[in-house]
Amino acid sequence: MPSESEPKPSSESEESPASWWSKCISTMKRTPSAGRGRKISIQIGKQRALDMDPDKDLKSRDLFESKLGDASAIQEYDKAYSALLEAEENDAWDRKARPKSKSRSLSDTNERRAATIIHAIREYERRVTFGNLPSEAIPGADTLDMGGQFLTNKERIDARSELFRIAKLVPKGALLHLHFNAELDPDRLLKEAREMDNMYIRSILPLDNTKAYAETEMVFSVLDPNDINTDVDIFSSGYTGRADNWKKPEMQKEIWMKWSAFKSKYNEKFPGGDRQAPTPIDTKKPVRICDDEPATIELDPAETWLKSKMILSQEEAYGQTQTVNGVWARFNQATRCFKGLLNYEEVYRWYIGEAIEQLIKEKIMYAELRPMLLDKFIPANNGKDKLDNATQMRMITEGVAAKQAQIEADPQRSDDEFPFGLKIVYCTPRSIPKKMMQEEMKQCIELKEQFPNLICGFDLVGAEDRPNHIGFYKEELVAFRKTCETKGLHIPFLFHAGETLLDTGGSGDPNKSNLFASVALKAERIGHGFALMKHPHLVEKFKRTPTQKGICVELCPISNELLHLCRNIKEHPFPELLAAGVPCTVNSDNPSLFRNSMNHEFYQIMVGAPTMSLYSWKQLARWSIEYSCLSSDQIKRGLSILEESWRTFCKDIVDRYDKALMDGDEINDKRAELFYSHQLKPQPESQEGQAQEGIPEED
Repeated sequence: MPSESEPKPSSESEESPASWWSKCISTMKRTPSAGRGRKISIQIGKQRALDMDPDKDLKSRDLFESKLGDASAIQEYDKAYSALLEAEENDAWDRKARPKSKSRSLSDTNERRAATIIHAIREYERRVTFGNLPSEAIPGADTLDMGGQFLTNKERIDARSELFRIAKLVPKGALLHLHFNAELDPDRLLKEAREMDNMYIRSILPLDNTKAYAETEMVFSVLDPNDINTDVDIFSSGYTGRADNWKKPEMQKEIWMKWSAFKSKYNEKFPGGDRQAPTPIDTKKPVRICDDEPATIELDPAETWLKSKMILSQEEAYGQTQTVNGVWARFNQATRCFKGLLNYEEVYRWYIGEAIEQLIKEKIMYAELRPMLLDKFIPANNGKDKLDNATQMRMITEGVAAKQAQIEADPQRSDDEFPFGLKIVYCTPRSIPKKMMQEEMKQCIELKEQFPNLICGFDLVGAEDRPNHIGFYKEELVAFRKTCETKGLHIPFLFHAGETLLDTGGSGDPNKSNLFASVALKAERIGHGFALMKHPHLVEKFKRTPTQKGICVELCPISNELLHLCRNIKEHPFPELLAAGVPCTVNSDNPSLFRNSMNHEFYQIMVGAPTMSLYSWKQLARWSIEYSCLSSDQIKRGLSILEESWRTFCKDIVDRYDKALMDGDEINDKRAELFYSHQLKPQPESQEGQAQEGIPEED
């Protein structure tokens, strides 16, 4: 029986004596020779193995020191660790984008070397260009966090990052999530508006005090001068425009002021730009612009102030008191502000060709644009006639054909730059009544019948923390799908879904998530998908497998950061989505408002997680073509064009950086210091044959 100094096992400590004795009896062992009249060997308690380990008597410290040289144990660890790495490598989401291990072709050799160079440049810039090294010392004023807040880092990315220069060159495939009116900078739209004598502007407050300049919302529109009073003065305390009356027909002649008159009065009041913006904007920095135009658009004080209403500033995006609802409200204001600068006949036609040029310069071969078609009309140049949605679709088709003909006629250009043109995803807000939604769906189907090669999908848009959730329209959406099936029309659902932290479809009920509705309605892609990883069962539906194509997620990382889903790219769930096997694409969403581009998005993906590599870029570009709305033959051709341009890209990276920067597989710091000092001097990007990324940065 155990002594008091020898504690009982926990399983026996609470047992009764009878129970304990029964167990002891069960341990009795009769020796092989035991017979009648012989003694029986009885073992009380558990039998203990004889410990023959000579190290047992060593003191713990001495024993620990002796085990440090245990080669067998270390080898066992290394083997287990390598097996884990190999298993993850063999199952990596981008494994099919990597060269075969035994291939020694020149293109595969260049690709491997380019991958090594890009990894080395990224880690060099993390250490040197941004300089946020692990230390107990408080970082200096020049220190930034690579992969930190985008708007905070943007000026350094644009001016001092070779990795960003590489991101400009990488072939990106297709852009599948781009809102129609958001591809060109406000600077360019403001410049075009100078030529429109009947461009008007309204406010929701009279601009008669300092507070009003910060709080008001401004909207543009081309109007018929005969319908507007000539004496409207937004700067007068008697101005009657308000947020609750601008839709009333009787108010229209009272609230619109001619844009040229507004500019003259503003510039006279504030010649030094005292009311330009919450924080000053440098109007002389280059903007994203085509190479055949000046690299700078100088804005006057009125234009500069209006521009501040069209973009998100750092304070508006990152301010300590900013909320999700607040930043969405500011985002919607900005959208409404520049909407009228685009939605009129002359600029609408001009915009198509310019947007295509911008896409080409960002190494995009095809795009699917998302116009909001709820308004049904845009004004003609005279402000009196109206152009309906079908006319707008015809203008897009004609604009694409004209640009492709221009490219084909230029011996210096290739048809492969933009071989498939544009397609349109019909968008309507999820906030409208059911009856109105029914009409939207009918009109989408009718446009598809008129323009079968243009209309490619249907989407519901708007902040997901506000009503309505997608399932609210389940009757209408099912009828839409059944009608398309009967008519032989393919209009896939490409919903905005999961662009939220609450994930309740604006209902407060987690069972009304737009992600569940998207899967139930057989959506082929979803926009954003930020909240998807909360739902492991849904993740299985999204995965790409040998027997399942999966549902593609249109990643929009910079948009998600600025609209308060995460603080920076390193907190974005895209690495988890990809590691789970969910096919994804990279998208810029609203470049005009966010001051981003596809170049910035690819850069952010690369710095957002250390597991990202050249092959990650390649797989994301491939998926953008494979999950597009192109035909199977077009997808095949698109992948072929991508592969050819990818080989050229990898060779260019090796030629440009290998000898200049590399010492084996690492960056030579002395060469890098000299290289960076020469290569990254400020200059208009047109000198490099590239479009300048982003609009003027705020100081």
